[in-house]
Amino acid sequence: MSTSLLDRTKGFLSLQLAKNVTSRMKEGDVEGVASVFEKMAKVAPAKYHRESFRLLARKIRDNDPFAQPFFRIARELDPHCLQKLLQNLFVNFMVIGRGIRDRKEKQSGVHLPNFMVISPTMKCNLHCKGCYAAEYDQKHDLSFEEMDRLLTEGKSLGMYFYTFSGGEVLMHHRIFDLWKKHSDCYFQFYTNGTLLDDETIEKLYELGNVAPMISVEGTKEQTDARRGEGVYDQVLDSFSRMKKKGMAYGFSTTFTSNNADYIASDDFVQHMMDFGCNFGWIFQYIPVGLEPDLTYMATPEQRNKLREKIAEIRDNRDYPILFGDFWNDGPYVDGCMAGGRRYWHVIHNGMVEPCVFAPFAVDNIKEKSIVEIADSPFFRAIREAQPYDDDNLLRPCMIIDHPEVLRELVKKFDAQPCHSGLEAMLEGEVAEGIDSYAGKLKEIYDPVWESYWREKYWKALEREDDEYVLGKARKHLPASCSACGYCGGFK
Repeated sequence: MSTSLLDRTKGFLSLQLAKNVTSRMKEGDVEGVASVFEKMAKVAPAKYHRESFRLLARKIRDNDPFAQPFFRIARELDPHCLQKLLQNLFVNFMVIGRGIRDRKEKQSGVHLPNFMVISPTMKCNLHCKGCYAAEYDQKHDLSFEEMDRLLTEGKSLGMYFYTFSGGEVLMHHRIFDLWKKHSDCYFQFYTNGTLLDDETIEKLYELGNVAPMISVEGTKEQTDARRGEGVYDQVLDSFSRMKKKGMAYGFSTTFTSNNADYIASDDFVQHMMDFGCNFGWIFQYIPVGLEPDLTYMATPEQRNKLREKIAEIRDNRDYPILFGDFWNDGPYVDGCMAGGRRYWHVIHNGMVEPCVFAPFAVDNIKEKSIVEIADSPFFRAIREAQPYDDDNLLRPCMIIDHPEVLRELVKKFDAQPCHSGLEAMLEGEVAEGIDSYAGKLKEIYDPVWESYWREKYWKALEREDDEYVLGKARKHLPASCSACGYCGGFK
């Protein structure tokens, strides 16, 4: 493992400080928590983390709503699960991993991803409407040995956080063996929740380093309509049993035209909190597969309403829950994360997709190392194109926001479709529908970016000294930005 004495020392100090933070959070010691975050800033390896910890300390002292989810996690998680969250996610991933990755990037001259999404199997016990995974080959899985090798290599490059998807992850017969062997990593996995029986939940609790994210579509009627009768009740039962164990877990939902109003409502958020969810991930439905349905796709107006609602929730102390809103959260992650910018997607046969929702591939983990894949012409071209067309990070996606980019790159590098029916994304009626969607979204989101978000984003970049990030941000700046006081300082 490529950890230096300095990495280990910073990791030890960070863990002790993190334990101090959680202890004080449980006691409600606001000033004490803020003080510890200021100490964390002194040992963080990157300017961005140092400045972010200082900002967090200020927000805590100000009783800012942003800090409330962290207090809630500290109060509600079982000590064993909380310890794993601190050690593996905070220390190993954020502190030690960042130091390793920075060194490896300098040595190799290649930009490396922060984490990976891995789909070890595409088998599933449900058949949900609009599921991209349903179109993949169901006959082959990644072996334990292949995944073990991938994670071992990933850790040598500073990757200690992994997301598992599918298919239904729990249908892979060696998945618990993998999570147990790599006990220094933190994992989250997306699941339909129907296989989370008492034995499985107990095994997850004992591991402590794995957080389930259960799929739910909104109301009981909406969930059962997409996933099957009785699924909603099974999901709520799983939530209740994990809450009693004090585990870290959350929900995942696909935002569609059918459930848009309910997902963007106080009732839905409160309901998920009542069942103990610490996290929530919201994904836009992407029309892929043999029968892509454009009418099932949320409209640009609905997507904008969701953006406004999530901002409202984050500014409300009554909702201490952490949300990820894809793709409205583009400004928080510097735009598109695909192609190894922050992550990529390894599927069941080893092929590596630039993104979970862009199922085209050139490289395979069975043939190339992580560094070689990150340095592949296809992934380099994706990263070089980011941000796509302009600097509006509210429209970060090359699939539905800038669809011409995906078509051009797939054609140029002869990227192969990873399942049948994908030609519809590239040409014909579905492609024309995506183009229309992208045009309408631009009309709505460009004024929002111009009037508010660009300045907010560049203000946040004052915490950043990573030239890669800053270079991407400068790429499409309009000349008029030189007078805004933020962008101009970096041009």
